[in-house]
Amino acid sequence: MKILFVSDTYYPHINGVYYFVCRIGPILQERGHQIAVIAPSGTNYDYQKKIDDLDVYGLASFSVLLYPTIRIPIPLLLKSKIKTIIKNFNPDIIHIQDHFLISKAVIEVNKKLHIPIVATNHFMPENISVLVHGKKLKERVENFLWKDFSKIYNQVQIVTTPTETGANLIRPRLKVEVKAISSGISFERFNPFGNTDSIKEKYHIPDKPILLYVGRLDPEKRVEEILQAVAIAVKQIDFRFVIVGKGTKKESLEQLTNELGIADKVIFTGFVPDEDLPFFYKLSRCFIIASIAELLSLVTIQAMASGLPLIAVKAAALIELVKENANGYLYEEGDISSMVKHIVEIISNDELYYKMREKSIEFVQLHNINTTTTAFEKLYQEQIDKATLK
Repeated sequence: MKILFVSDTYYPHINGVYYFVCRIGPILQERGHQIAVIAPSGTNYDYQKKIDDLDVYGLASFSVLLYPTIRIPIPLLLKSKIKTIIKNFNPDIIHIQDHFLISKAVIEVNKKLHIPIVATNHFMPENISVLVHGKKLKERVENFLWKDFSKIYNQVQIVTTPTETGANLIRPRLKVEVKAISSGISFERFNPFGNTDSIKEKYHIPDKPILLYVGRLDPEKRVEEILQAVAIAVKQIDFRFVIVGKGTKKESLEQLTNELGIADKVIFTGFVPDEDLPFFYKLSRCFIIASIAELLSLVTIQAMASGLPLIAVKAAALIELVKENANGYLYEEGDISSMVKHIVEIISNDELYYKMREKSIEFVQLHNINTTTTAFEKLYQEQIDKATLK
């Protein structure tokens, strides 16, 4: 098969969409398929280059003021460029990852080409509406975003999303079939085994129990709530909170650690290269996440594969990943005292830690990247066969 992935966010903007494509794409290539990607370029000109051994057609773009790593494609000649790429690559199937400018243009161009399109939804309005102030205005923005999403995704053959939680969220908004398929992770990279001494030395991490957060430092991730819990928990038990990632709130979060008097208990690593990331999970005691807008949470699955107990807000897809008192704890949004209690329990109780560790490893087996790749191969072929019969 010749498979064309389409996304309005891609490297160097590191997010769930990028990780999905850059993980599944090479595996599909190893299985004999041809892969190409259309995405914004990292510059204000077009390019074609290899990224993660995939052919990426970068469309000229400009950066977003508040989020400079996010690129918006330049509208001039956008459809014409996309038409040329599609005709030259001649895909058997197109797989879009969002409903924004490039994906919209692909759907418009494809109305005359009639190539089957699969769409995956990684989107929740809260990822954007968190920046809006005022309840009524926030509701209007979310309604508009859902309406735009439905308009675009109702024009494809089938929609996937990483979890049943996500599928149930969008099924009432769509006329097409919605199927839950995990984004998957590599158990070769994420597992409990490996020496972490060099990573500890490189990032100045002391030989203490580690509470870990991995992800963007943006408003919807609510890392400030975790810091408030950490400030209380460190008075009861000695540990360090390691924050892996970058984002618009990094400076304000660093300032908050000073205000809370825990600057010596918190380590901000900033951006971490792919080759280092698995070792942060391996060296940690527990993983924590406060984001209420997660359709899968790849970082949570990576933590599970690495054998970490989880502490997560009771929201979105996190309730599928965290089984209460089995592989971790769920807490109600904003419940700092419960977060504190769970942090102290997991870090101080070895028996509880090992029990939850084994359950995380057991539950994560559903998210093997090879299983995910096989599921998409089957889905692609089904849609190609249906198109052939028409």
